Amino acid sequence: MPKRKAASILVALLLVAALVLSACGGGNQQAEEPKDPDKLVMGFVPSQNATTLQETAEPLGKMLSDELGIPVEVFVSTNFIGLVEAMANEQVHIGFLNPFAYVIAKDRGDPVEVMFKSVRHGNDSYRAQIFVRADSGIDDVQGLKGKKFAFVDPASTSGYLFAAHYLLKNGIDPEKDIEAIMAGSHDGAVLSVYNGQTDGGASFEDARTLLKDDYPDVMDKVKVIAYTDPIPNDTISVASWLSDDLKKRIHDAFAKIAQTEEGKKVLFDIYEIEGLTDAKDSDFDIIRNVAKDMGINLEELAD
Repeated sequence: MPKRKAASILVALLLVAALVLSACGGGNQQAEEPKDPDKLVMGFVPSQNATTLQETAEPLGKMLSDELGIPVEVFVSTNFIGLVEAMANEQVHIGFLNPFAYVIAKDRGDPVEVMFKSVRHGNDSYRAQIFVRADSGIDDVQGLKGKKFAFVDPASTSGYLFAAHYLLKNGIDPEKDIEAIMAGSHDGAVLSVYNGQTDGGASFEDARTLLKDDYPDVMDKVKVIAYTDPIPNDTISVASWLSDDLKKRIHDAFAKIAQTEEGKKVLFDIYEIEGLTDAKDSDFDIIRNVAKDMGINLEELAD
């Protein structure tokens, strides 16, 4: 067979093979394209009453659904780590993760990508507070030694990590010097001190306002004795495996919602969010540093 004819036949066979592979979906580029879900699930941590939070968050789900043209379902986890697990299992696609939970998810390799930080009082950071009953006679954290103390949740940034770190740095070992309980929510921690069930507690600044409607004297009966260093605010994070197009649409939808009067009210009603600012992973390195200082293994805490 002449060489030119043999080469022509080989080229023709390669073209046929390429067409067959393409028709069968065998191309690498097509196989790697992410498949976006037909419905999005937006998750929240129960930093306050979970039933109330579910009802409060439903309007945001409706607004986001209208912007995206995709159904959006609201999910409230039973604890802080529950939302991390739900995102890891691809059951939740958008998570209002507190900063500690975000770092736990990110550092153990979960498919999570931070998109926004919340803004409150014009800042993208906040503090944790440590409080006691006003009539307890306790004026500083050293007075908490041997007392019963209400943290919020082991994965709460202000209600555990930074508060426990502050206690440790001021001579109170949170594992040995106090009798610690987990109240489950920030208002729960405040209420336990208000009711005298615990001597002290920790929460975000100032979680006492969550109880003012039901307990008008809470600001007088529960006093703050210490504040921690600034903490980056809570996040809106997304599943990293979503397509870039859908992630951009989610970003733009939240940015638009946060600029409308209706959107501002809904975000404030949920977590007292006054605005959103773009975030990057390194914004949360201070969380990693405090966890390391506390000797906390992030993967072990999440398990």
